Amino acid sequence: MSIKLQEGIALLSGALFDYNDPASCNVQIGDIATALSNVCRFAGHVHQFYSVAQHAVNASRIAPAGHEFSALMHDTAEAFTNDLPTPLKWALPVFKELEVRIETAMSARFSFTYPLSDEVKLVDLQMLRMEKEWVKRDYSHWQMLEGVDVDHLWHKVDLAPMSPPEARDLFLQRFRELSPSG
Repeated sequence: MSIKLQEGIALLSGALFDYNDPASCNVQIGDIATALSNVCRFAGHVHQFYSVAQHAVNASRIAPAGHEFSALMHDTAEAFTNDLPTPLKWALPVFKELEVRIETAMSARFSFTYPLSDEVKLVDLQMLRMEKEWVKRDYSHWQMLEGVDVDHLWHKVDLAPMSPPEARDLFLQRFRELSPSG
């Protein structure tokens, strides 16, 4: 099923983001960093604010060598769609199609690997496990996290609450460190 949306959204940089043609938009990294720093993980069902930007920075810190930049950029679509919980994403195939369209355009614009490598997919699961326990304080069993080992990773991440401006600045700093274009 293909979707056609009527309008786009105005970004902070002044660019118009067209959901029908994401590649046509002159998205700036500041647009992505600001939006992701204002979007809370777990649809906001957390004890303290924890942004997608902070999640992405942490993912880049635990990624294996050569995958750090893709791990940082793996949720860029959420700058335009917000962070929908995974069960909801999979219940809406049309949303998944839109997410793929956006990620494909952003990967071409910012030079990260998409579709995501197995290494980055594992990093995302590892972050989910740590965030589930530390940020959500949820120790229930999630089948998708069976066998996901994180014991060796805790020292590499910072899960302490950050304000959106702090998370934005951290994301931008990490982008400058890792971006192939500098």
